[in-house]
Order: sequence, then structure tokens, then C-alpha cells
Amino acid sequence: MGSPGFVIAAMWLGLFALALALAVCLARPTDRAIAALLVIGGLCAALLKIWLFQQAPQWQDINPDSITYDLNAKAFAMHWQGKPVSADEYNLRGLKVWYAAGLHGPVWEPKDHLSYTSIIGSSDWLYTAYVGLWYWLAGVSQNMVIYSNAILAAFFPAAAFGLAAALGASRRVALLAGGLALLDPSAGVNASWLLKDTLVGFLAMAGLWAGAQFFVLRQWRFLPIFAILAGLLGISRYVAFLALMLALLVAGWFFLKGRDWKSVAAVVMILIGSWMFFGFLYYAPQVVSAPQVVSAIAKPIQGGHNALKAKRGDEAADDTVLKWRETLRDTPMLAVVKSVAHTLFAPYPWVALHPGLTWRSFSELYYPGVVLWIVCLPGIAWAFWCGPRSNEKSFWLVTTFLALVFIAYTVFQGEWSTRQRVFALPAFFALAAIGWASLFGRLGRATQKGEKG
Repeated sequence: MGSPGFVIAAMWLGLFALALALAVCLARPTDRAIAALLVIGGLCAALLKIWLFQQAPQWQDINPDSITYDLNAKAFAMHWQGKPVSADEYNLRGLKVWYAAGLHGPVWEPKDHLSYTSIIGSSDWLYTAYVGLWYWLAGVSQNMVIYSNAILAAFFPAAAFGLAAALGASRRVALLAGGLALLDPSAGVNASWLLKDTLVGFLAMAGLWAGAQFFVLRQWRFLPIFAILAGLLGISRYVAFLALMLALLVAGWFFLKGRDWKSVAAVVMILIGSWMFFGFLYYAPQVVSAPQVVSAIAKPIQGGHNALKAKRGDEAADDTVLKWRETLRDTPMLAVVKSVAHTLFAPYPWVALHPGLTWRSFSELYYPGVVLWIVCLPGIAWAFWCGPRSNEKSFWLVTTFLALVFIAYTVFQGEWSTRQRVFALPAFFALAAIGWASLFGRLGRATQKGEKG
């Protein structure tokens, strides 16, 4: 292995080359130069945003998830170095459950052939492994890994641009979508901590873009890209993986209606391929049988069902889910109103004016981004309203994906807001640009008619 500086440079350049190549590959031939420029501009913007947010006092209110990712990643790095790892010291939740049940010792030994899912107690192990890879190969600090999030966030403006183009927007409107993602502060907030959200956004938006391009250009080369990205998304944020799979199925229904059997077969095969790839990754690094791979997709669903039905004190209980269920049971109307308000406007930016900033809560860092989100809402709503008339399969892919993720978060947490919403913002910005362009176009035509009249 080379010197740490060489390894760090190689990893940075390799990751940036991947993001750049993916954007260029997914863009239409006439848009590739723009996509490349948006990735380069996105990197500069993301680095600046991360640095600025880390200067704010609210940044010190670090999300507990960030601490867990750091500990788990160090455990992965130690395991790959052939060292024993204490489940307690490194908060390996899955292994601690096994130990409590008497199924394993309190230490992750080098000789153990356990899946990463069982070690951390979640199928979402990709970001942990990503951070662990930096620690293992380059021995970098946590902040160096955080700044690598900027490379993943650099993809967002190109994704917003590409999705808008795939939805039928003109180049000018697509550039507006890319510009919104370029300006968006919220992605910089998420990227400024050791959180998986930036990686999730990269995989989800790239997968959504690949699927949309297949429906528009009908080129099969997008489908293997979709399968790889979907499988990786499955071990990053399962709910987004499932939404992406189901959205492709819904959009593919149009092929069935049009009796385009070749495209129907392509969609079915790629869905199966994505499913199988996720199954192999779910059990990694174990080698398992085909039936286990096939059944892997149901395991997180069962876990979610257990969390939804769990009572206080149960092993599967989640505090956020419990609070939402209790509020919905005790005051259903108020719970629904709050759910809608939080999804649309939280965290409420007007709190910065009254009663004012506390300068201590991390949620305050999201206020600038929420202002941009609220400005986009009329355009998003108009795009949702007008989109079905176009009968575009790409529209149904994007909107079904967003709707399914919204439903999942609402069912489990009562809202889709703040940190959790940010990973899907490039798709929302594409819709916002299209919707606002249509609204301004209508306004201009109405003004012209009024002047003539």
C-alpha cells in the first residue's frame, strides 16, 4: 500500500471520476458537457457549503447517528485489519442482540463469518463500510471523510438537470432545476456530518435518472446501471430501494398497455436482477443459497412491520414510531394536520424571527434550505397536477417514487421533512422548475391576451 497522501488522492480522484462518469453516461449526448460542468460546479459548491456550516455553532449539535457511523466504521476497519472488535465499545447493535440472546460472544472475531447486516443490526451497512474503507486504507480523520461527501453531493445538480430533461423540460428549464440544486443549502447541511444521507441521495437520484432515461430513450444500457444502483441503494436506505423498484414496475405498466413485450421483458428482468443483487449484498460477505437471496427482500419488511406493531419496552420498539402512533391514536385530527404541516414546512424557518435562534439546535441549519423548498412548492404542486396529462412514463416513475417514499415516512414517522427529505430534493427541483416554467408561461400568455383585448 502506498503512502497515506497518495492513497487519499487516489480515493478522491477515483470517487470524483465515478460521479463525473456516471453523470456523463446518464445524460443525453447533447447534454453531456453541461452535466460534466454541473458536477464540477457542484463539487465546488458542496465543499464551500460544508465548510460554512461547520463554522456555525449549531453544527456542534451532532446527530447521534453520526457518532454511531463513526464507531461502526472503525469496527469495520479493525475487522479488516484482522483485529478483534468489542461489540459494546463500538456499538455493534446486531452483535449485542446476539450476545444478549446467548448466540454469540461479545467480540467480533477476525475468524467470524457473519454478515455485515447481522453485525450492525441493519441492512443499511453500505455507508458504514464506505467510511470504514477510508479509515482502513487511508487512516484519515473523520472530517476528511465528511469532506468526501462533497463528491457525492456534486452529483445532485446534474441529477436535477437530467431528471428535468427526461421529464420533457427544455434545456433552459432543466438548467433552472440544476441551478436550484446547485444553490440548495440543505444538501450541504447533511453532508457536513458523518451521515449516510448524501450517499443515499447519490444512489437514489442516479437510479431514478437511469430509469427515466430508459423510458425516454429506450436504450437498454440504462437498465444494468439501474440494477447496480438499486442494489446498492437497498443496503443504504431500504425504503428508497423498495420505492424505486415499485416505481419502475408502475411506469413499466405503460409498456404492458401498449403491448411492447420486449420492453416489458426488459423491465421484469432488471427488477429481478436488482432484487437478486440486493439479496447477495444483504448477506455479504457471506455466500448464501439462492432461496436465501430471494427471501432477503422480505426481511427488512418484516423488521419494519415489527417496529410498527411494537409496544414500549419491546426489543423492536422505535421511539419516533411510538410517539407518532400514540399521537395519532389520542388526537387523530391534530396529528394529521401536524403531519401535513411538518412535511410541507418543517423545520419552520419563521422561528428564526420569532422567538428567534437558539444557536444550539442542528435543525436551525436547515432554515435557509426550507425557505428554498417552500418557494418551490407551488411549482412542484403544479407539475404534479399537469404531469398526468402528458402520459409520460418517466413522469410516473419519478412521481410514484416520491409518493411511495412520502407514504413510507408518513406511516412510520408521521412526516417526511428535514434531514430525511433532502436526499430526494434533486427530483423535487426538477418538478419545481417544470411547474414554475409552466405557471409563468400561462401568466405570460394571459397577460398578452389581456393586452390584445
